[in-house]
Amino acid sequence: MRKELNDRCLFLEGIIKKYGAEYHGYNKTLEGKHLQLHHHGNCVTYYERMEGQKNGKYLSKKTSMSRIRNLAQKDYDQKILTQAQRELEEIEGLLEKYPKCTVEQVQEEYERGFLDLITPLVTSDEQYVKAWQETLCPQNDYYTENCIYGTKRGEMVRSKSEVLIADALLYEKIPYHYERAIYIEGIGNCHPDFTVLNVRTRQEYIWEHFGMMAEMDYAQGAVKKIQQYQKAGYVLGKNFIATFEDAMHPLTPGQIKIILEEYLQ
Repeated sequence: MRKELNDRCLFLEGIIKKYGAEYHGYNKTLEGKHLQLHHHGNCVTYYERMEGQKNGKYLSKKTSMSRIRNLAQKDYDQKILTQAQRELEEIEGLLEKYPKCTVEQVQEEYERGFLDLITPLVTSDEQYVKAWQETLCPQNDYYTENCIYGTKRGEMVRSKSEVLIADALLYEKIPYHYERAIYIEGIGNCHPDFTVLNVRTRQEYIWEHFGMMAEMDYAQGAVKKIQQYQKAGYVLGKNFIATFEDAMHPLTPGQIKIILEEYLQ
């Protein structure tokens, strides 16, 4: 929270600097002058009113639109400036009273060996990844003889493209399971090619690679599987990643990198 409050202070200081300079510029020629609007049905007429005066001078939209806009901007800048200064003052006062150590930071006072003995309020990324990676995952025993390609982590996978994906995940230190079992309504037990974890957000994704899209039966099966995933709550771009290729358009490391940057880093 302290970081968020400090970030907000920096944002407000930028607003004050920008709008303060802008307001000062307008105020050189428009000091004490304000824009007054009168509504007549759907029509609006504009008046320039001196501070303290009830009535103002009529401004024609044809000949004085620039001055009308300047008066409007001056009033807006003044309100933005006033509110930003007020908010900054309140936050700075709150920061002075804000505790130096929050409940989430208490565990930072203990050494690692102590933390291993308790269930901390906040699980570190390292602890979270370790627990996630050690989750028991029933191995897919479907045609394991087809798993003939080795990854750098030591798994045997079903295609060279899966090797590319697995090795890219390992290189970028993105936790993953290969063919971890999940239950999908309408399919039953299913084994997505990869289950991956965004450590920063702790969002989990399934990742299917469809590698023979030029074959009609395979492509139709891929569409059916994607639709069944969607019905079960796995939506492309939300918690479901899919890659595609055929003989003429192979999966490339560049495409994998884009996906990793978009969803997993």
